[in-house]
Amino acid sequence: MDDVRSFIARESNRSEDNIEKADTALGGVAAHLLDSENTSAICVLTTDDDAGNGVVTAIEAHGFDGQITFKDGFELISEIT
Repeated sequence: MDDVRSFIARESNRSEDNIEKADTALGGVAAHLLDSENTSAICVLTTDDDAGNGVVTAIEAHGFDGQITFKDGFELISEIT
């Protein structure tokens, strides 16, 4: 979660103290699911590009290459409507 928060702060020029905890929690949940070996792949859905990219970057840095993707929520809405 710290890696995700740092990534978001760097990419968005925001202080780490101003990063939403829910955004960093996405990374924690994804890591937990992949680490449990019950899940082979995860797609993170969020409207915050920095958060989505941060989760993917952090998870892949911990050995889960190719097991996580990010989908922009606004793009998904456009696709299904």
